Amino acid sequence: MLQPSFVAVDWGTTDFRLWVMDDGGQILNNTQGPFGMSRLKPDDFGRVLEESLNTLGVDEDVPVVICGMAGAAQGWCEAPYLTAPTQLEPLGRQAVVVPKSRRCIRILPGVKQMNPANVMRGEETQIAGFLTVHPQFDGVVCLPGTHTKWVQLSAREIVSFRTFMTGELFSLLSRQSVL
Repeated sequence: MLQPSFVAVDWGTTDFRLWVMDDGGQILNNTQGPFGMSRLKPDDFGRVLEESLNTLGVDEDVPVVICGMAGAAQGWCEAPYLTAPTQLEPLGRQAVVVPKSRRCIRILPGVKQMNPANVMRGEETQIAGFLTVHPQFDGVVCLPGTHTKWVQLSAREIVSFRTFMTGELFSLLSRQSVL
């Protein structure tokens, strides 16, 4: 069995996704569940993560990197924003260490835009991955989700972005409407 190098977590508003990775970037194991920030209290994050890691048998010495809403003010541990336009290389350098944890857990910053005012948490990490595979890409990327993002990329930089509540509106309408 290959040894885990790190654990990657995308902690969204509605869902929790975790991947155990080897040092070559291959997925060794994964799990997910409906444990998004909107369904948790700040004290629940550590428990959910620890239960997931224990279920997968991940040793305590394997570092964990988290992107998404766990870093929001109402999440687990607030991680500051990079300001657009921005390169994405500073993501790892500006990660926040989660205090009072037995594990090495870091939460990546989001990206904020001043005009028009907007924020993203998690999508910036997806974009960094996309740019690793497509380093010369210039154009617009659509990232569907609870709050869908349309992001303008140029020269490996997030230039600007817009948010649409497509996923959240669908959820509300499909559960609370006769439509």
